[in-house]
Amino acid sequence: MCSTANADDSETCMVCDAVRDTKFTAEAPPEQQYKDGLAARESGAESLAVQCFLAAAEKGYAPAENEYGSCLYSGKGVERDLSAAFDYFQRAASRGYSKAQYNLACCYLYGHGTEVSNELAVKYLAMASARGHAQAKYLLGTCYYYGKGVEQNYFTAFSFYSAAAAAGVAAAQYNMGFCCENGIGTKRDFSQAFDCYSLASAKGNSAALNAMGNCYFYGTGTEKNVSKAADYYRKAADKSYASAQYNLGVCYEKGYGVTANLSTAKAWYKRAADGKNAGAAEALKRLSKMT
Repeated sequence: MCSTANADDSETCMVCDAVRDTKFTAEAPPEQQYKDGLAARESGAESLAVQCFLAAAEKGYAPAENEYGSCLYSGKGVERDLSAAFDYFQRAASRGYSKAQYNLACCYLYGHGTEVSNELAVKYLAMASARGHAQAKYLLGTCYYYGKGVEQNYFTAFSFYSAAAAAGVAAAQYNMGFCCENGIGTKRDFSQAFDCYSLASAKGNSAALNAMGNCYFYGTGTEKNVSKAADYYRKAADKSYASAQYNLGVCYEKGYGVTANLSTAKAWYKRAADGKNAGAAEALKRLSKMT
């Protein structure tokens, strides 16, 4: 940073073009205060960001109300207060702001800052979903899948999963694949299931990585390839996904796609058992008696 003085209204240094430090201006319009808050956060100045968001929120600017609520929810730059966070989400949601409607739905769903109400969660998820909020579509699909706050309907669940998957939500892509593989809410289609798992696994989704391993292990929707199966199991296992740790243990015990190694198999079974995988606990007991 150079030491050249700048006019107060200059956004960048006139010599080196470096961005000037963000400052709080109480008289600025809420849109600018909100932008300043985002810039302050980007630079690591959380307290300044909170100050900017709060000022804009007090002027009724919905994005800032939601962002200040998020600060209160996470405790970033301000003392954590779930009840106050809920109030700010509610303000922004009442103005039709989809991100706040989604956040408010999560508060109702998990009882954060308010009492649990699956029905109200579904109400606000539907509002956010109608405004194109991808995560809301996914979570709404899950509510329909399990019948939380709404009558269980696998076909409607699959429809919302499909919409969220198309928007790139990895968890929805996995769930869509699971539905296709098992014929839940749609016709059974192994090839489409594999494609969905592939999309989600590319984003690092642990369940999808394990599912890809299963697809290659059993030849579901693709050609059987135990070496690729072991590779995918390892990727998911490295993310502490217990089912994949168990599956990788099986590969090492039996020599599927890897060189058989009972010590390594036991190590993976142990990690899976620590993750509450019942099959791994039984396998660990069995191998312990043998070696």
